[in-house]
Amino acid sequence: MSLSQLQRPIAAAVTAGFTRSAAPITAARQLQDVFGRLRIGGSSRDTVAANAAVEGRRFAAVKAQGAYKLRDTKTIPKKLGAKKTGDSYVIPGNIIYKQRGTIWFPGENCGMGRDHTIFALATGYVKYYKDPAKHPDRQYIGVVFDKSDTLPYPPHAMRKRKLNLTASKIVPPAEQPEISSSGIPTSVTRTGTGRKPHPRDERIYKLTDNHYAYREENWRLGTLVRTEKRKMGSRRVAMKVRRAKTKAIQLEMRAEREDKMARRKEGMDRERAVRMARFREAKLRRAAESAAATSGGAKGGAVPPPAPKQPNPELRA
Repeated sequence: MSLSQLQRPIAAAVTAGFTRSAAPITAARQLQDVFGRLRIGGSSRDTVAANAAVEGRRFAAVKAQGAYKLRDTKTIPKKLGAKKTGDSYVIPGNIIYKQRGTIWFPGENCGMGRDHTIFALATGYVKYYKDPAKHPDRQYIGVVFDKSDTLPYPPHAMRKRKLNLTASKIVPPAEQPEISSSGIPTSVTRTGTGRKPHPRDERIYKLTDNHYAYREENWRLGTLVRTEKRKMGSRRVAMKVRRAKTKAIQLEMRAEREDKMARRKEGMDRERAVRMARFREAKLRRAAESAAATSGGAKGGAVPPPAPKQPNPELRA
């Protein structure tokens, strides 16, 4: 029904509803004037556009006609066929062949979905082949690790590894000399400070290829970075981990502080031992000089030279 047919009933209903008061009559008349200004009908372009905007218009769509209402197990015919040709490189999950029905069967390192789609189960190269030992008429699609391999494999051949690895010869690394051609060591190891340095404080620097400077290897630099990847189940677990981390840090700081105090005490003991050794030597020298002076005054002899210094075993240790 067009808007022109609805104009009179709506206006009549509004007029009948507001006949008792003056204010509603005025509103009804205004509504009639508004509907009267609308130009419905005509052949002008603006009038047609206005009518289309007021009435609304539905355009036909291809999908609305049911042309592509396909089941999950079906697909558009032009999208069927081989997605990967022979000797193509694939990774697990790649679709190799899309088909209706079972034209090709899954072979080595391949699987088949519920819509008969052949997909790869390993990384390798696609091979199309037939295997009379399994079935005289069926054709298979497989994936091999080495591009030069052919399918099917001999029945008593060695099984191929299914760890995405192939057998290869391990070449031992060449031994590096300890001294470079320039006469300096090829590697330098620096340990941490303290009596008990932490293993991560040990740094190994190796000579670069140009034999000019030392540099730490990239993988060793990566081990210095502490990354904590954990998933907290609750706030209680998070607080527990936080307390354990804080306690570990406090224990490490306490060990460093105790080590520093022990090293300081050892240094003070060494200094005290040196001072005591000097005091003993001075005391012995004064005693020897006094004894020599006493004996020389009585006999009229000369003062003997001082005794040579003895090595201190404490200082040597």
